[in-house]
Amino acid sequence: MKKRLLIIALIFSFMFGSYTLINQQIQRKKANDIFINCIYELGGCFGVDYSKVNEEDKISYYMKTSAYLHTAISILPFTSYANVENKTGGSTALSKLYMSISINATPQSINRSIAFTEKEESIQKYLHFMSVNPNDKKNWDSLSKIAVDIGY
Repeated sequence: MKKRLLIIALIFSFMFGSYTLINQQIQRKKANDIFINCIYELGGCFGVDYSKVNEEDKISYYMKTSAYLHTAISILPFTSYANVENKTGGSTALSKLYMSISINATPQSINRSIAFTEKEESIQKYLHFMSVNPNDKKNWDSLSKIAVDIGY
């Protein structure tokens, strides 16, 4: 009788473990898809010609960019790309980019305008490469370097 209970308990443990593993893989795939979508949409935010956009629309685009960056940063630890991220000084390339475009508290701070004018094409290029192949560490390193050049 004890053997039967032990066998039944082992079968239930195996089934529960299998269910948990499969569920975890499904969740990781969803997180990967959300992350890649955010990076793809983020690249589109840097594809706008900001010299032809009025100030109100610029603010809207800046907020949209910040939202996609924040979402990508938040979901990154749950993706399979978390191991690829560029760890320089404790922050990722996306965090550096987020900080460089978010620090715009004074009129003297021109980080955001540099990101959306001078560095716009480079950022868009590496974000595109990241959305196609998020496992390529070179793209993360390049994006991190651009963020440092902007001023973070």
